[in-house]
Amino acid sequence: MVLNDYRSKVDGVLTAISKPFARLHPNTITAISLGIAVLASLSYYLNYLLLAFVFIFLSALLDAVDGKVARMRNLASRRGDFLDHAVDRYADTIILLGIIFSPYATLWIGVFALVGVYLTSYMGTQAQAIGLGRIYGGILGRADRLVILMILPIVQYLWWGYYFSVTDWVLIAFAVLGNITALQRFHSAWKALS
Repeated sequence: MVLNDYRSKVDGVLTAISKPFARLHPNTITAISLGIAVLASLSYYLNYLLLAFVFIFLSALLDAVDGKVARMRNLASRRGDFLDHAVDRYADTIILLGIIFSPYATLWIGVFALVGVYLTSYMGTQAQAIGLGRIYGGILGRADRLVILMILPIVQYLWWGYYFSVTDWVLIAFAVLGNITALQRFHSAWKALS
């Protein structure tokens, strides 16, 4: 998986998509992305799955655009990077809560999914905090999760799933693969520190 490894290959497409947003301040784009994440969460929770797909897609797209616009306008800064990562965690949480409390999810599975998501992000940023640089590696990064979350409402709309709902299976994957990813990042940081 690890779609983050392909970021450079889609950079030209992202630049073209970002140009119409170049008049906006990157922080404004970040705020709009968070607002759309709220709409995505509400849509999934209220069982408007096709609308949830649209809002998750738009939120993820704007999350990529804000950083690109910051670099295009020479506004990239540590403060902006900090804001972007903080808002990413809120957006992840908001979207996942709408999914976890929806009619398709089992609460205890959702709790484990949140743990996997949080530990994945924590290990990446903790490595940065101790001076190793941010770690994005592992089997299930944020870009991978966002793509899965975009596809999820469509698949859930078309098919309930087997034994568990499709939503529960995705949350189980987030729980298991998220914790594996966290351990992979821990291992990378541990090796770098030796």
